Amino acid sequence: HHDSLSLPPMMKYSTFYAAALAITGTTEGFAPISSSRKAGTASAFPSSEAILQQDQRALAPSSNLQIQSHDTSCALQQHTTTTTLQMSSNNDNEGPAPITAIFISLVLLFFVVSAFAPLLDFASIQPSNQDLNLGDAVVTRQDDTNKLKNYQSKFDALSSTRIQQKLANLPVFYIAKGDGGMQENIYFSYSEATKAASGEGSVVKVTTLDQIMYPLILKREGMFKPTAATPIEVKNAIASSSSTSTTYKLVPSAAAVTDAKDTGTTLKEGDIPLFSIARLAFAGSGGQPQVPLFLERADGLTSYTRLGKSDEAVVRTTSLLDVLDSMERGTRPAVGQLEFYGNAEDVLKADEMSSSQ
Repeated sequence: HHDSLSLPPMMKYSTFYAAALAITGTTEGFAPISSSRKAGTASAFPSSEAILQQDQRALAPSSNLQIQSHDTSCALQQHTTTTTLQMSSNNDNEGPAPITAIFISLVLLFFVVSAFAPLLDFASIQPSNQDLNLGDAVVTRQDDTNKLKNYQSKFDALSSTRIQQKLANLPVFYIAKGDGGMQENIYFSYSEATKAASGEGSVVKVTTLDQIMYPLILKREGMFKPTAATPIEVKNAIASSSSTSTTYKLVPSAAAVTDAKDTGTTLKEGDIPLFSIARLAFAGSGGQPQVPLFLERADGLTSYTRLGKSDEAVVRTTSLLDVLDSMERGTRPAVGQLEFYGNAEDVLKADEMSSSQ
């Protein structure tokens, strides 16, 4: 059956809270943000078709906490008028030397400060007196320019590994040349890559966005941590990128370009439009909600309709570069709960090609 997430109005954002999910489909709003989401992985590219078939899983708190007592070197002696705690030392008639006492005090102070510093830091970087919900996890072009303008939290920033895992959800198609190289344009649409392939020995092949985004598109090899084996053509392109002037470019589908124009979404050169639907979320790994970002508006609208929503979908737009920047710097609460979803047909084609490559 299809899971429909209906998420209650947002509570105040604080250091400690619990996120509650209800699978109904009638209540307005998003669920409270959970910033402790664990990144999920999949054996195949996720699509809006597949995610609707996932079952909701509940989290049960562990009750296997055991507390053990240990003997210490301190002797507690009870007297009729006073209780004295004696510590062992080289001199039975004297307490610890002054230097030792100072050292112990400094160590205790260090641990106290270390314990409370993260909480103080967390409190100082959160916006005060402001309601936050899961819809705030993504920077959209429809947001007020001052909304969460100064928000930045290291607790929301994602590691390069987690970012790569998310990029691995998107298949991309490139044109391999007969000499072991690849053409500069990299496509999200298989049919458009096929039309662009020309010349003897040119073959359309598939890889994932994590393989090419940082080393070839952004030219930041330090962030390159692929989640699977890298195709030979991509390896060769990365190896020669520092010594050549070749510029690799992502090419959005024609449908995505039209969608961006229709929604008034302006993009930088080489950026890719992304589309989210207000109040649309999927059940993710560990029961945490996911906010889907679609490469094409039609996939988002289809998912919204199949979840039984009767009201008109509200489409919001952003871009791939904006989302990656937000993930790296933590400029939106719970940005880790964003997930990328490719076109359903291209995802199926990528699975087919991956098994035969």
